[in-house]
Amino acid sequence: MREAINLNVYQLLDVCRARQIRLRTAESCTAGAIAALIASVPGASDVLDRGWVVYSNQAKQEELGVDERLIQTYGAVSQQVVEAMALGGATEQAACVAVSGIAGPSGGSPDKPVGTVWIAVARGKAISNCRCCHFVGDRPQVQLATVLAAVEMLLESVSS
Repeated sequence: MREAINLNVYQLLDVCRARQIRLRTAESCTAGAIAALIASVPGASDVLDRGWVVYSNQAKQEELGVDERLIQTYGAVSQQVVEAMALGGATEQAACVAVSGIAGPSGGSPDKPVGTVWIAVARGKAISNCRCCHFVGDRPQVQLATVLAAVEMLLESVSS
């Protein structure tokens, strides 16, 4: 499995190098695991620019400029907030993937059960990819599934 994971990261880095795209991460429920996976591949420094661990709502606001009203209205685990996170980290030269979710074992609700994760990718002032995922498993499994989905979505976004 490690080889398959690295293959996607190698492909992601190759595409970003060829297109001169830098990568950024804005991570809540994964707490930096996406950036760590990318950085585990030799040569990642050519592409990986920076990452934010924005676990608290305050950090989302202070570090990425997420409007407090979005969090109050939709919740931290929402399309609106994760898109604002991605846009807050992106530039014309850097794609940013943002994740916010409920990894468990607690914190879920009937409308947002444990395993609900929103992932968005932005470049410049535009969202290129956004989706809601529902992962099954314990906390580490939800986090790993989120990391893998985020890398795949980054690869899709920078390849198109």
